[in-house]
Amino acid sequence: MVEATRNPWPLRLAIAGAAMLVLGAFLLASQGPAVDEIWDARNVATLETTGETSGVASLEEGCYYAVTIKGANNVEVNLTKIEGSARVSESLENKICASDWAPMSSDDTAFIITDGWKVIEEAEYALDTTCIVDTDCSNDTVYLVHTNPLQYAAFESPGLLLGFATCCMGLLVLPLAGVVLWLSRSKQAATSVVMMNPDGTMSQAQEITPEMMAAFARGENPLQPKVDAPFADTGLGETETFVDGKQSVMSGNLLTTEQVYALMRGDVEEAGKNVADPFADSAPKPKQVVPIKDPNTQTIASWDAGAPDTGQISENTSRPYVQPVKKVEQKPEQNNDWKAWDEV
Repeated sequence: MVEATRNPWPLRLAIAGAAMLVLGAFLLASQGPAVDEIWDARNVATLETTGETSGVASLEEGCYYAVTIKGANNVEVNLTKIEGSARVSESLENKICASDWAPMSSDDTAFIITDGWKVIEEAEYALDTTCIVDTDCSNDTVYLVHTNPLQYAAFESPGLLLGFATCCMGLLVLPLAGVVLWLSRSKQAATSVVMMNPDGTMSQAQEITPEMMAAFARGENPLQPKVDAPFADTGLGETETFVDGKQSVMSGNLLTTEQVYALMRGDVEEAGKNVADPFADSAPKPKQVVPIKDPNTQTIASWDAGAPDTGQISENTSRPYVQPVKKVEQKPEQNNDWKAWDEV
């Protein structure tokens, strides 16, 4: 059987997707300086303080985060607006606003966002940091980061943009390879022919050739091996495990049904008799031809002509002779009752 040609595109797409993922990861790994310029809080901070101190800076409207290094966050932070030369009575509400920016660095430094504020008015603000009770925060630094201009800064870096695009393409091509493989297998299964083998297993023809179609038209099965007589019609042949029961019965090694029943009845003599040929009755017998007797056409023709019946039939006829019944004349009965009345 000729195997069907496999579709090479699923493998090609899988290789291309894996290559894109590897190339994209390499491009992103090589963009360490660009990562530090966008996501490292130590490089992009608008204002920073260390220990118990205060810092003043002019802030624009937007979302601000107070970022510290993990393990050096034993501080409390407040952001207060300055009017003139003095702070207002109350500090801004501490609420971490939603933003697509998150701190990270190329040297795997871990950052923590401790506080956040939503600045709605451009002005000068004071960042006040105090140590938590019973802690030493003299070396803890707080970085105030304006997140709005940094959310889309990655699109301004060609290296990062190319790395992200390559990784995304690889993630799309890999599932596409699986879809193409599934479609090719379903199409191959729909156009194939499944046949049953003599041992009961199923075999599938991957490719139908003109010779196979011609064999199907003749009523043959080219997918099954040729089986010799006497079991050619049943799909069974003489194999190494084939046992001829006829010889075993004739030699007395195998009992017939009648012998088994006799043995169950206790008739050992009947069960021990030798059997000549247990399949002799199953052999077809020739039909006996019954000769057809020649009808007595001459006698019938004479009857049709009106000839007198002689009471004899020809020896060639098989019709029995029936003697006609003679008509008996009945005499009228004599009524003598009047004589008896006269004597009385």
